[in-house]
Amino acid sequence: MSTPTTTRYLLGHDETELRRLQDQARILAPATGAFLTLAGIEPGMRVLDLGTGAGDVAFLVAGRVGPGGSVVGVDRSAAALETARRRADIDKIGNVSFLQADVATLDPGTDLGGRFDAVVGRLVLLYLDDPAEVVRRYAGVLRPGGTLLAMEYDMTAAGSLPALALPSRAMGWILAAFERAGHDPALGPRLGGILTAAGLAEPVCVGLQAYHEPGNPAGPRLLAETVRTLLPAIEGAGIATTADMDIDTLEQRIARAQQAAGALFKPPTLVGAWGHAAGPRR
Repeated sequence: MSTPTTTRYLLGHDETELRRLQDQARILAPATGAFLTLAGIEPGMRVLDLGTGAGDVAFLVAGRVGPGGSVVGVDRSAAALETARRRADIDKIGNVSFLQADVATLDPGTDLGGRFDAVVGRLVLLYLDDPAEVVRRYAGVLRPGGTLLAMEYDMTAAGSLPALALPSRAMGWILAAFERAGHDPALGPRLGGILTAAGLAEPVCVGLQAYHEPGNPAGPRLLAETVRTLLPAIEGAGIATTADMDIDTLEQRIARAQQAAGALFKPPTLVGAWGHAAGPRR
């Protein structure tokens, strides 16, 4: 089988997008922490973080493994890794290192300096042509019984509760942009099957759904800024026009609609799936 390649990353890596990713990371931190606990990430482990970006997952893991453990974060974006290294320096996080490489083409057996107790990745498999093959390759650097944890969205779960026209419309633009680009916006629920296909034992697949009260600005901001980042893809695919989206007022309009209706906001469900390499567990 040929080496899988990364499909075009739809969201970019400029400063605006990196800020959006850090806002998103704050929303995802509680669910991510729960998955790290459920998957058994413990003090002293050596952990590999795939698609580390600005380092948010790597820093959460670093806190779990403690000074006796270590984390290696891999990402292809030099700009994202510059941000990650700067944040690590500011916060004096000394058990994290970063490697610039494409997770789809990196050779885990020769380029990573040995085996790991766990491999984690959040919102990275969505952009790969063959997620199961990539998972299989990284499972090969796990120690016997080691854990691989993948986290992906079920974007189809996002929106307001009760459903409102404008948030539903904005989510429709986002879903269509990912689908037109060949990315599965409901990849999360399929993670168990991907881990099974990759040869990992006893995979468990669980979704965690956050809810934001009316008046919480985080949901409208995340939704509008995701649309802003996807503007070229949305317009280029003929999904919506600039006039349709009116991006500069979108966040405020969504917030007003939710407050008027007393509606909750549901971010995409974060789904986590974890399984184990063959052999006795750590």
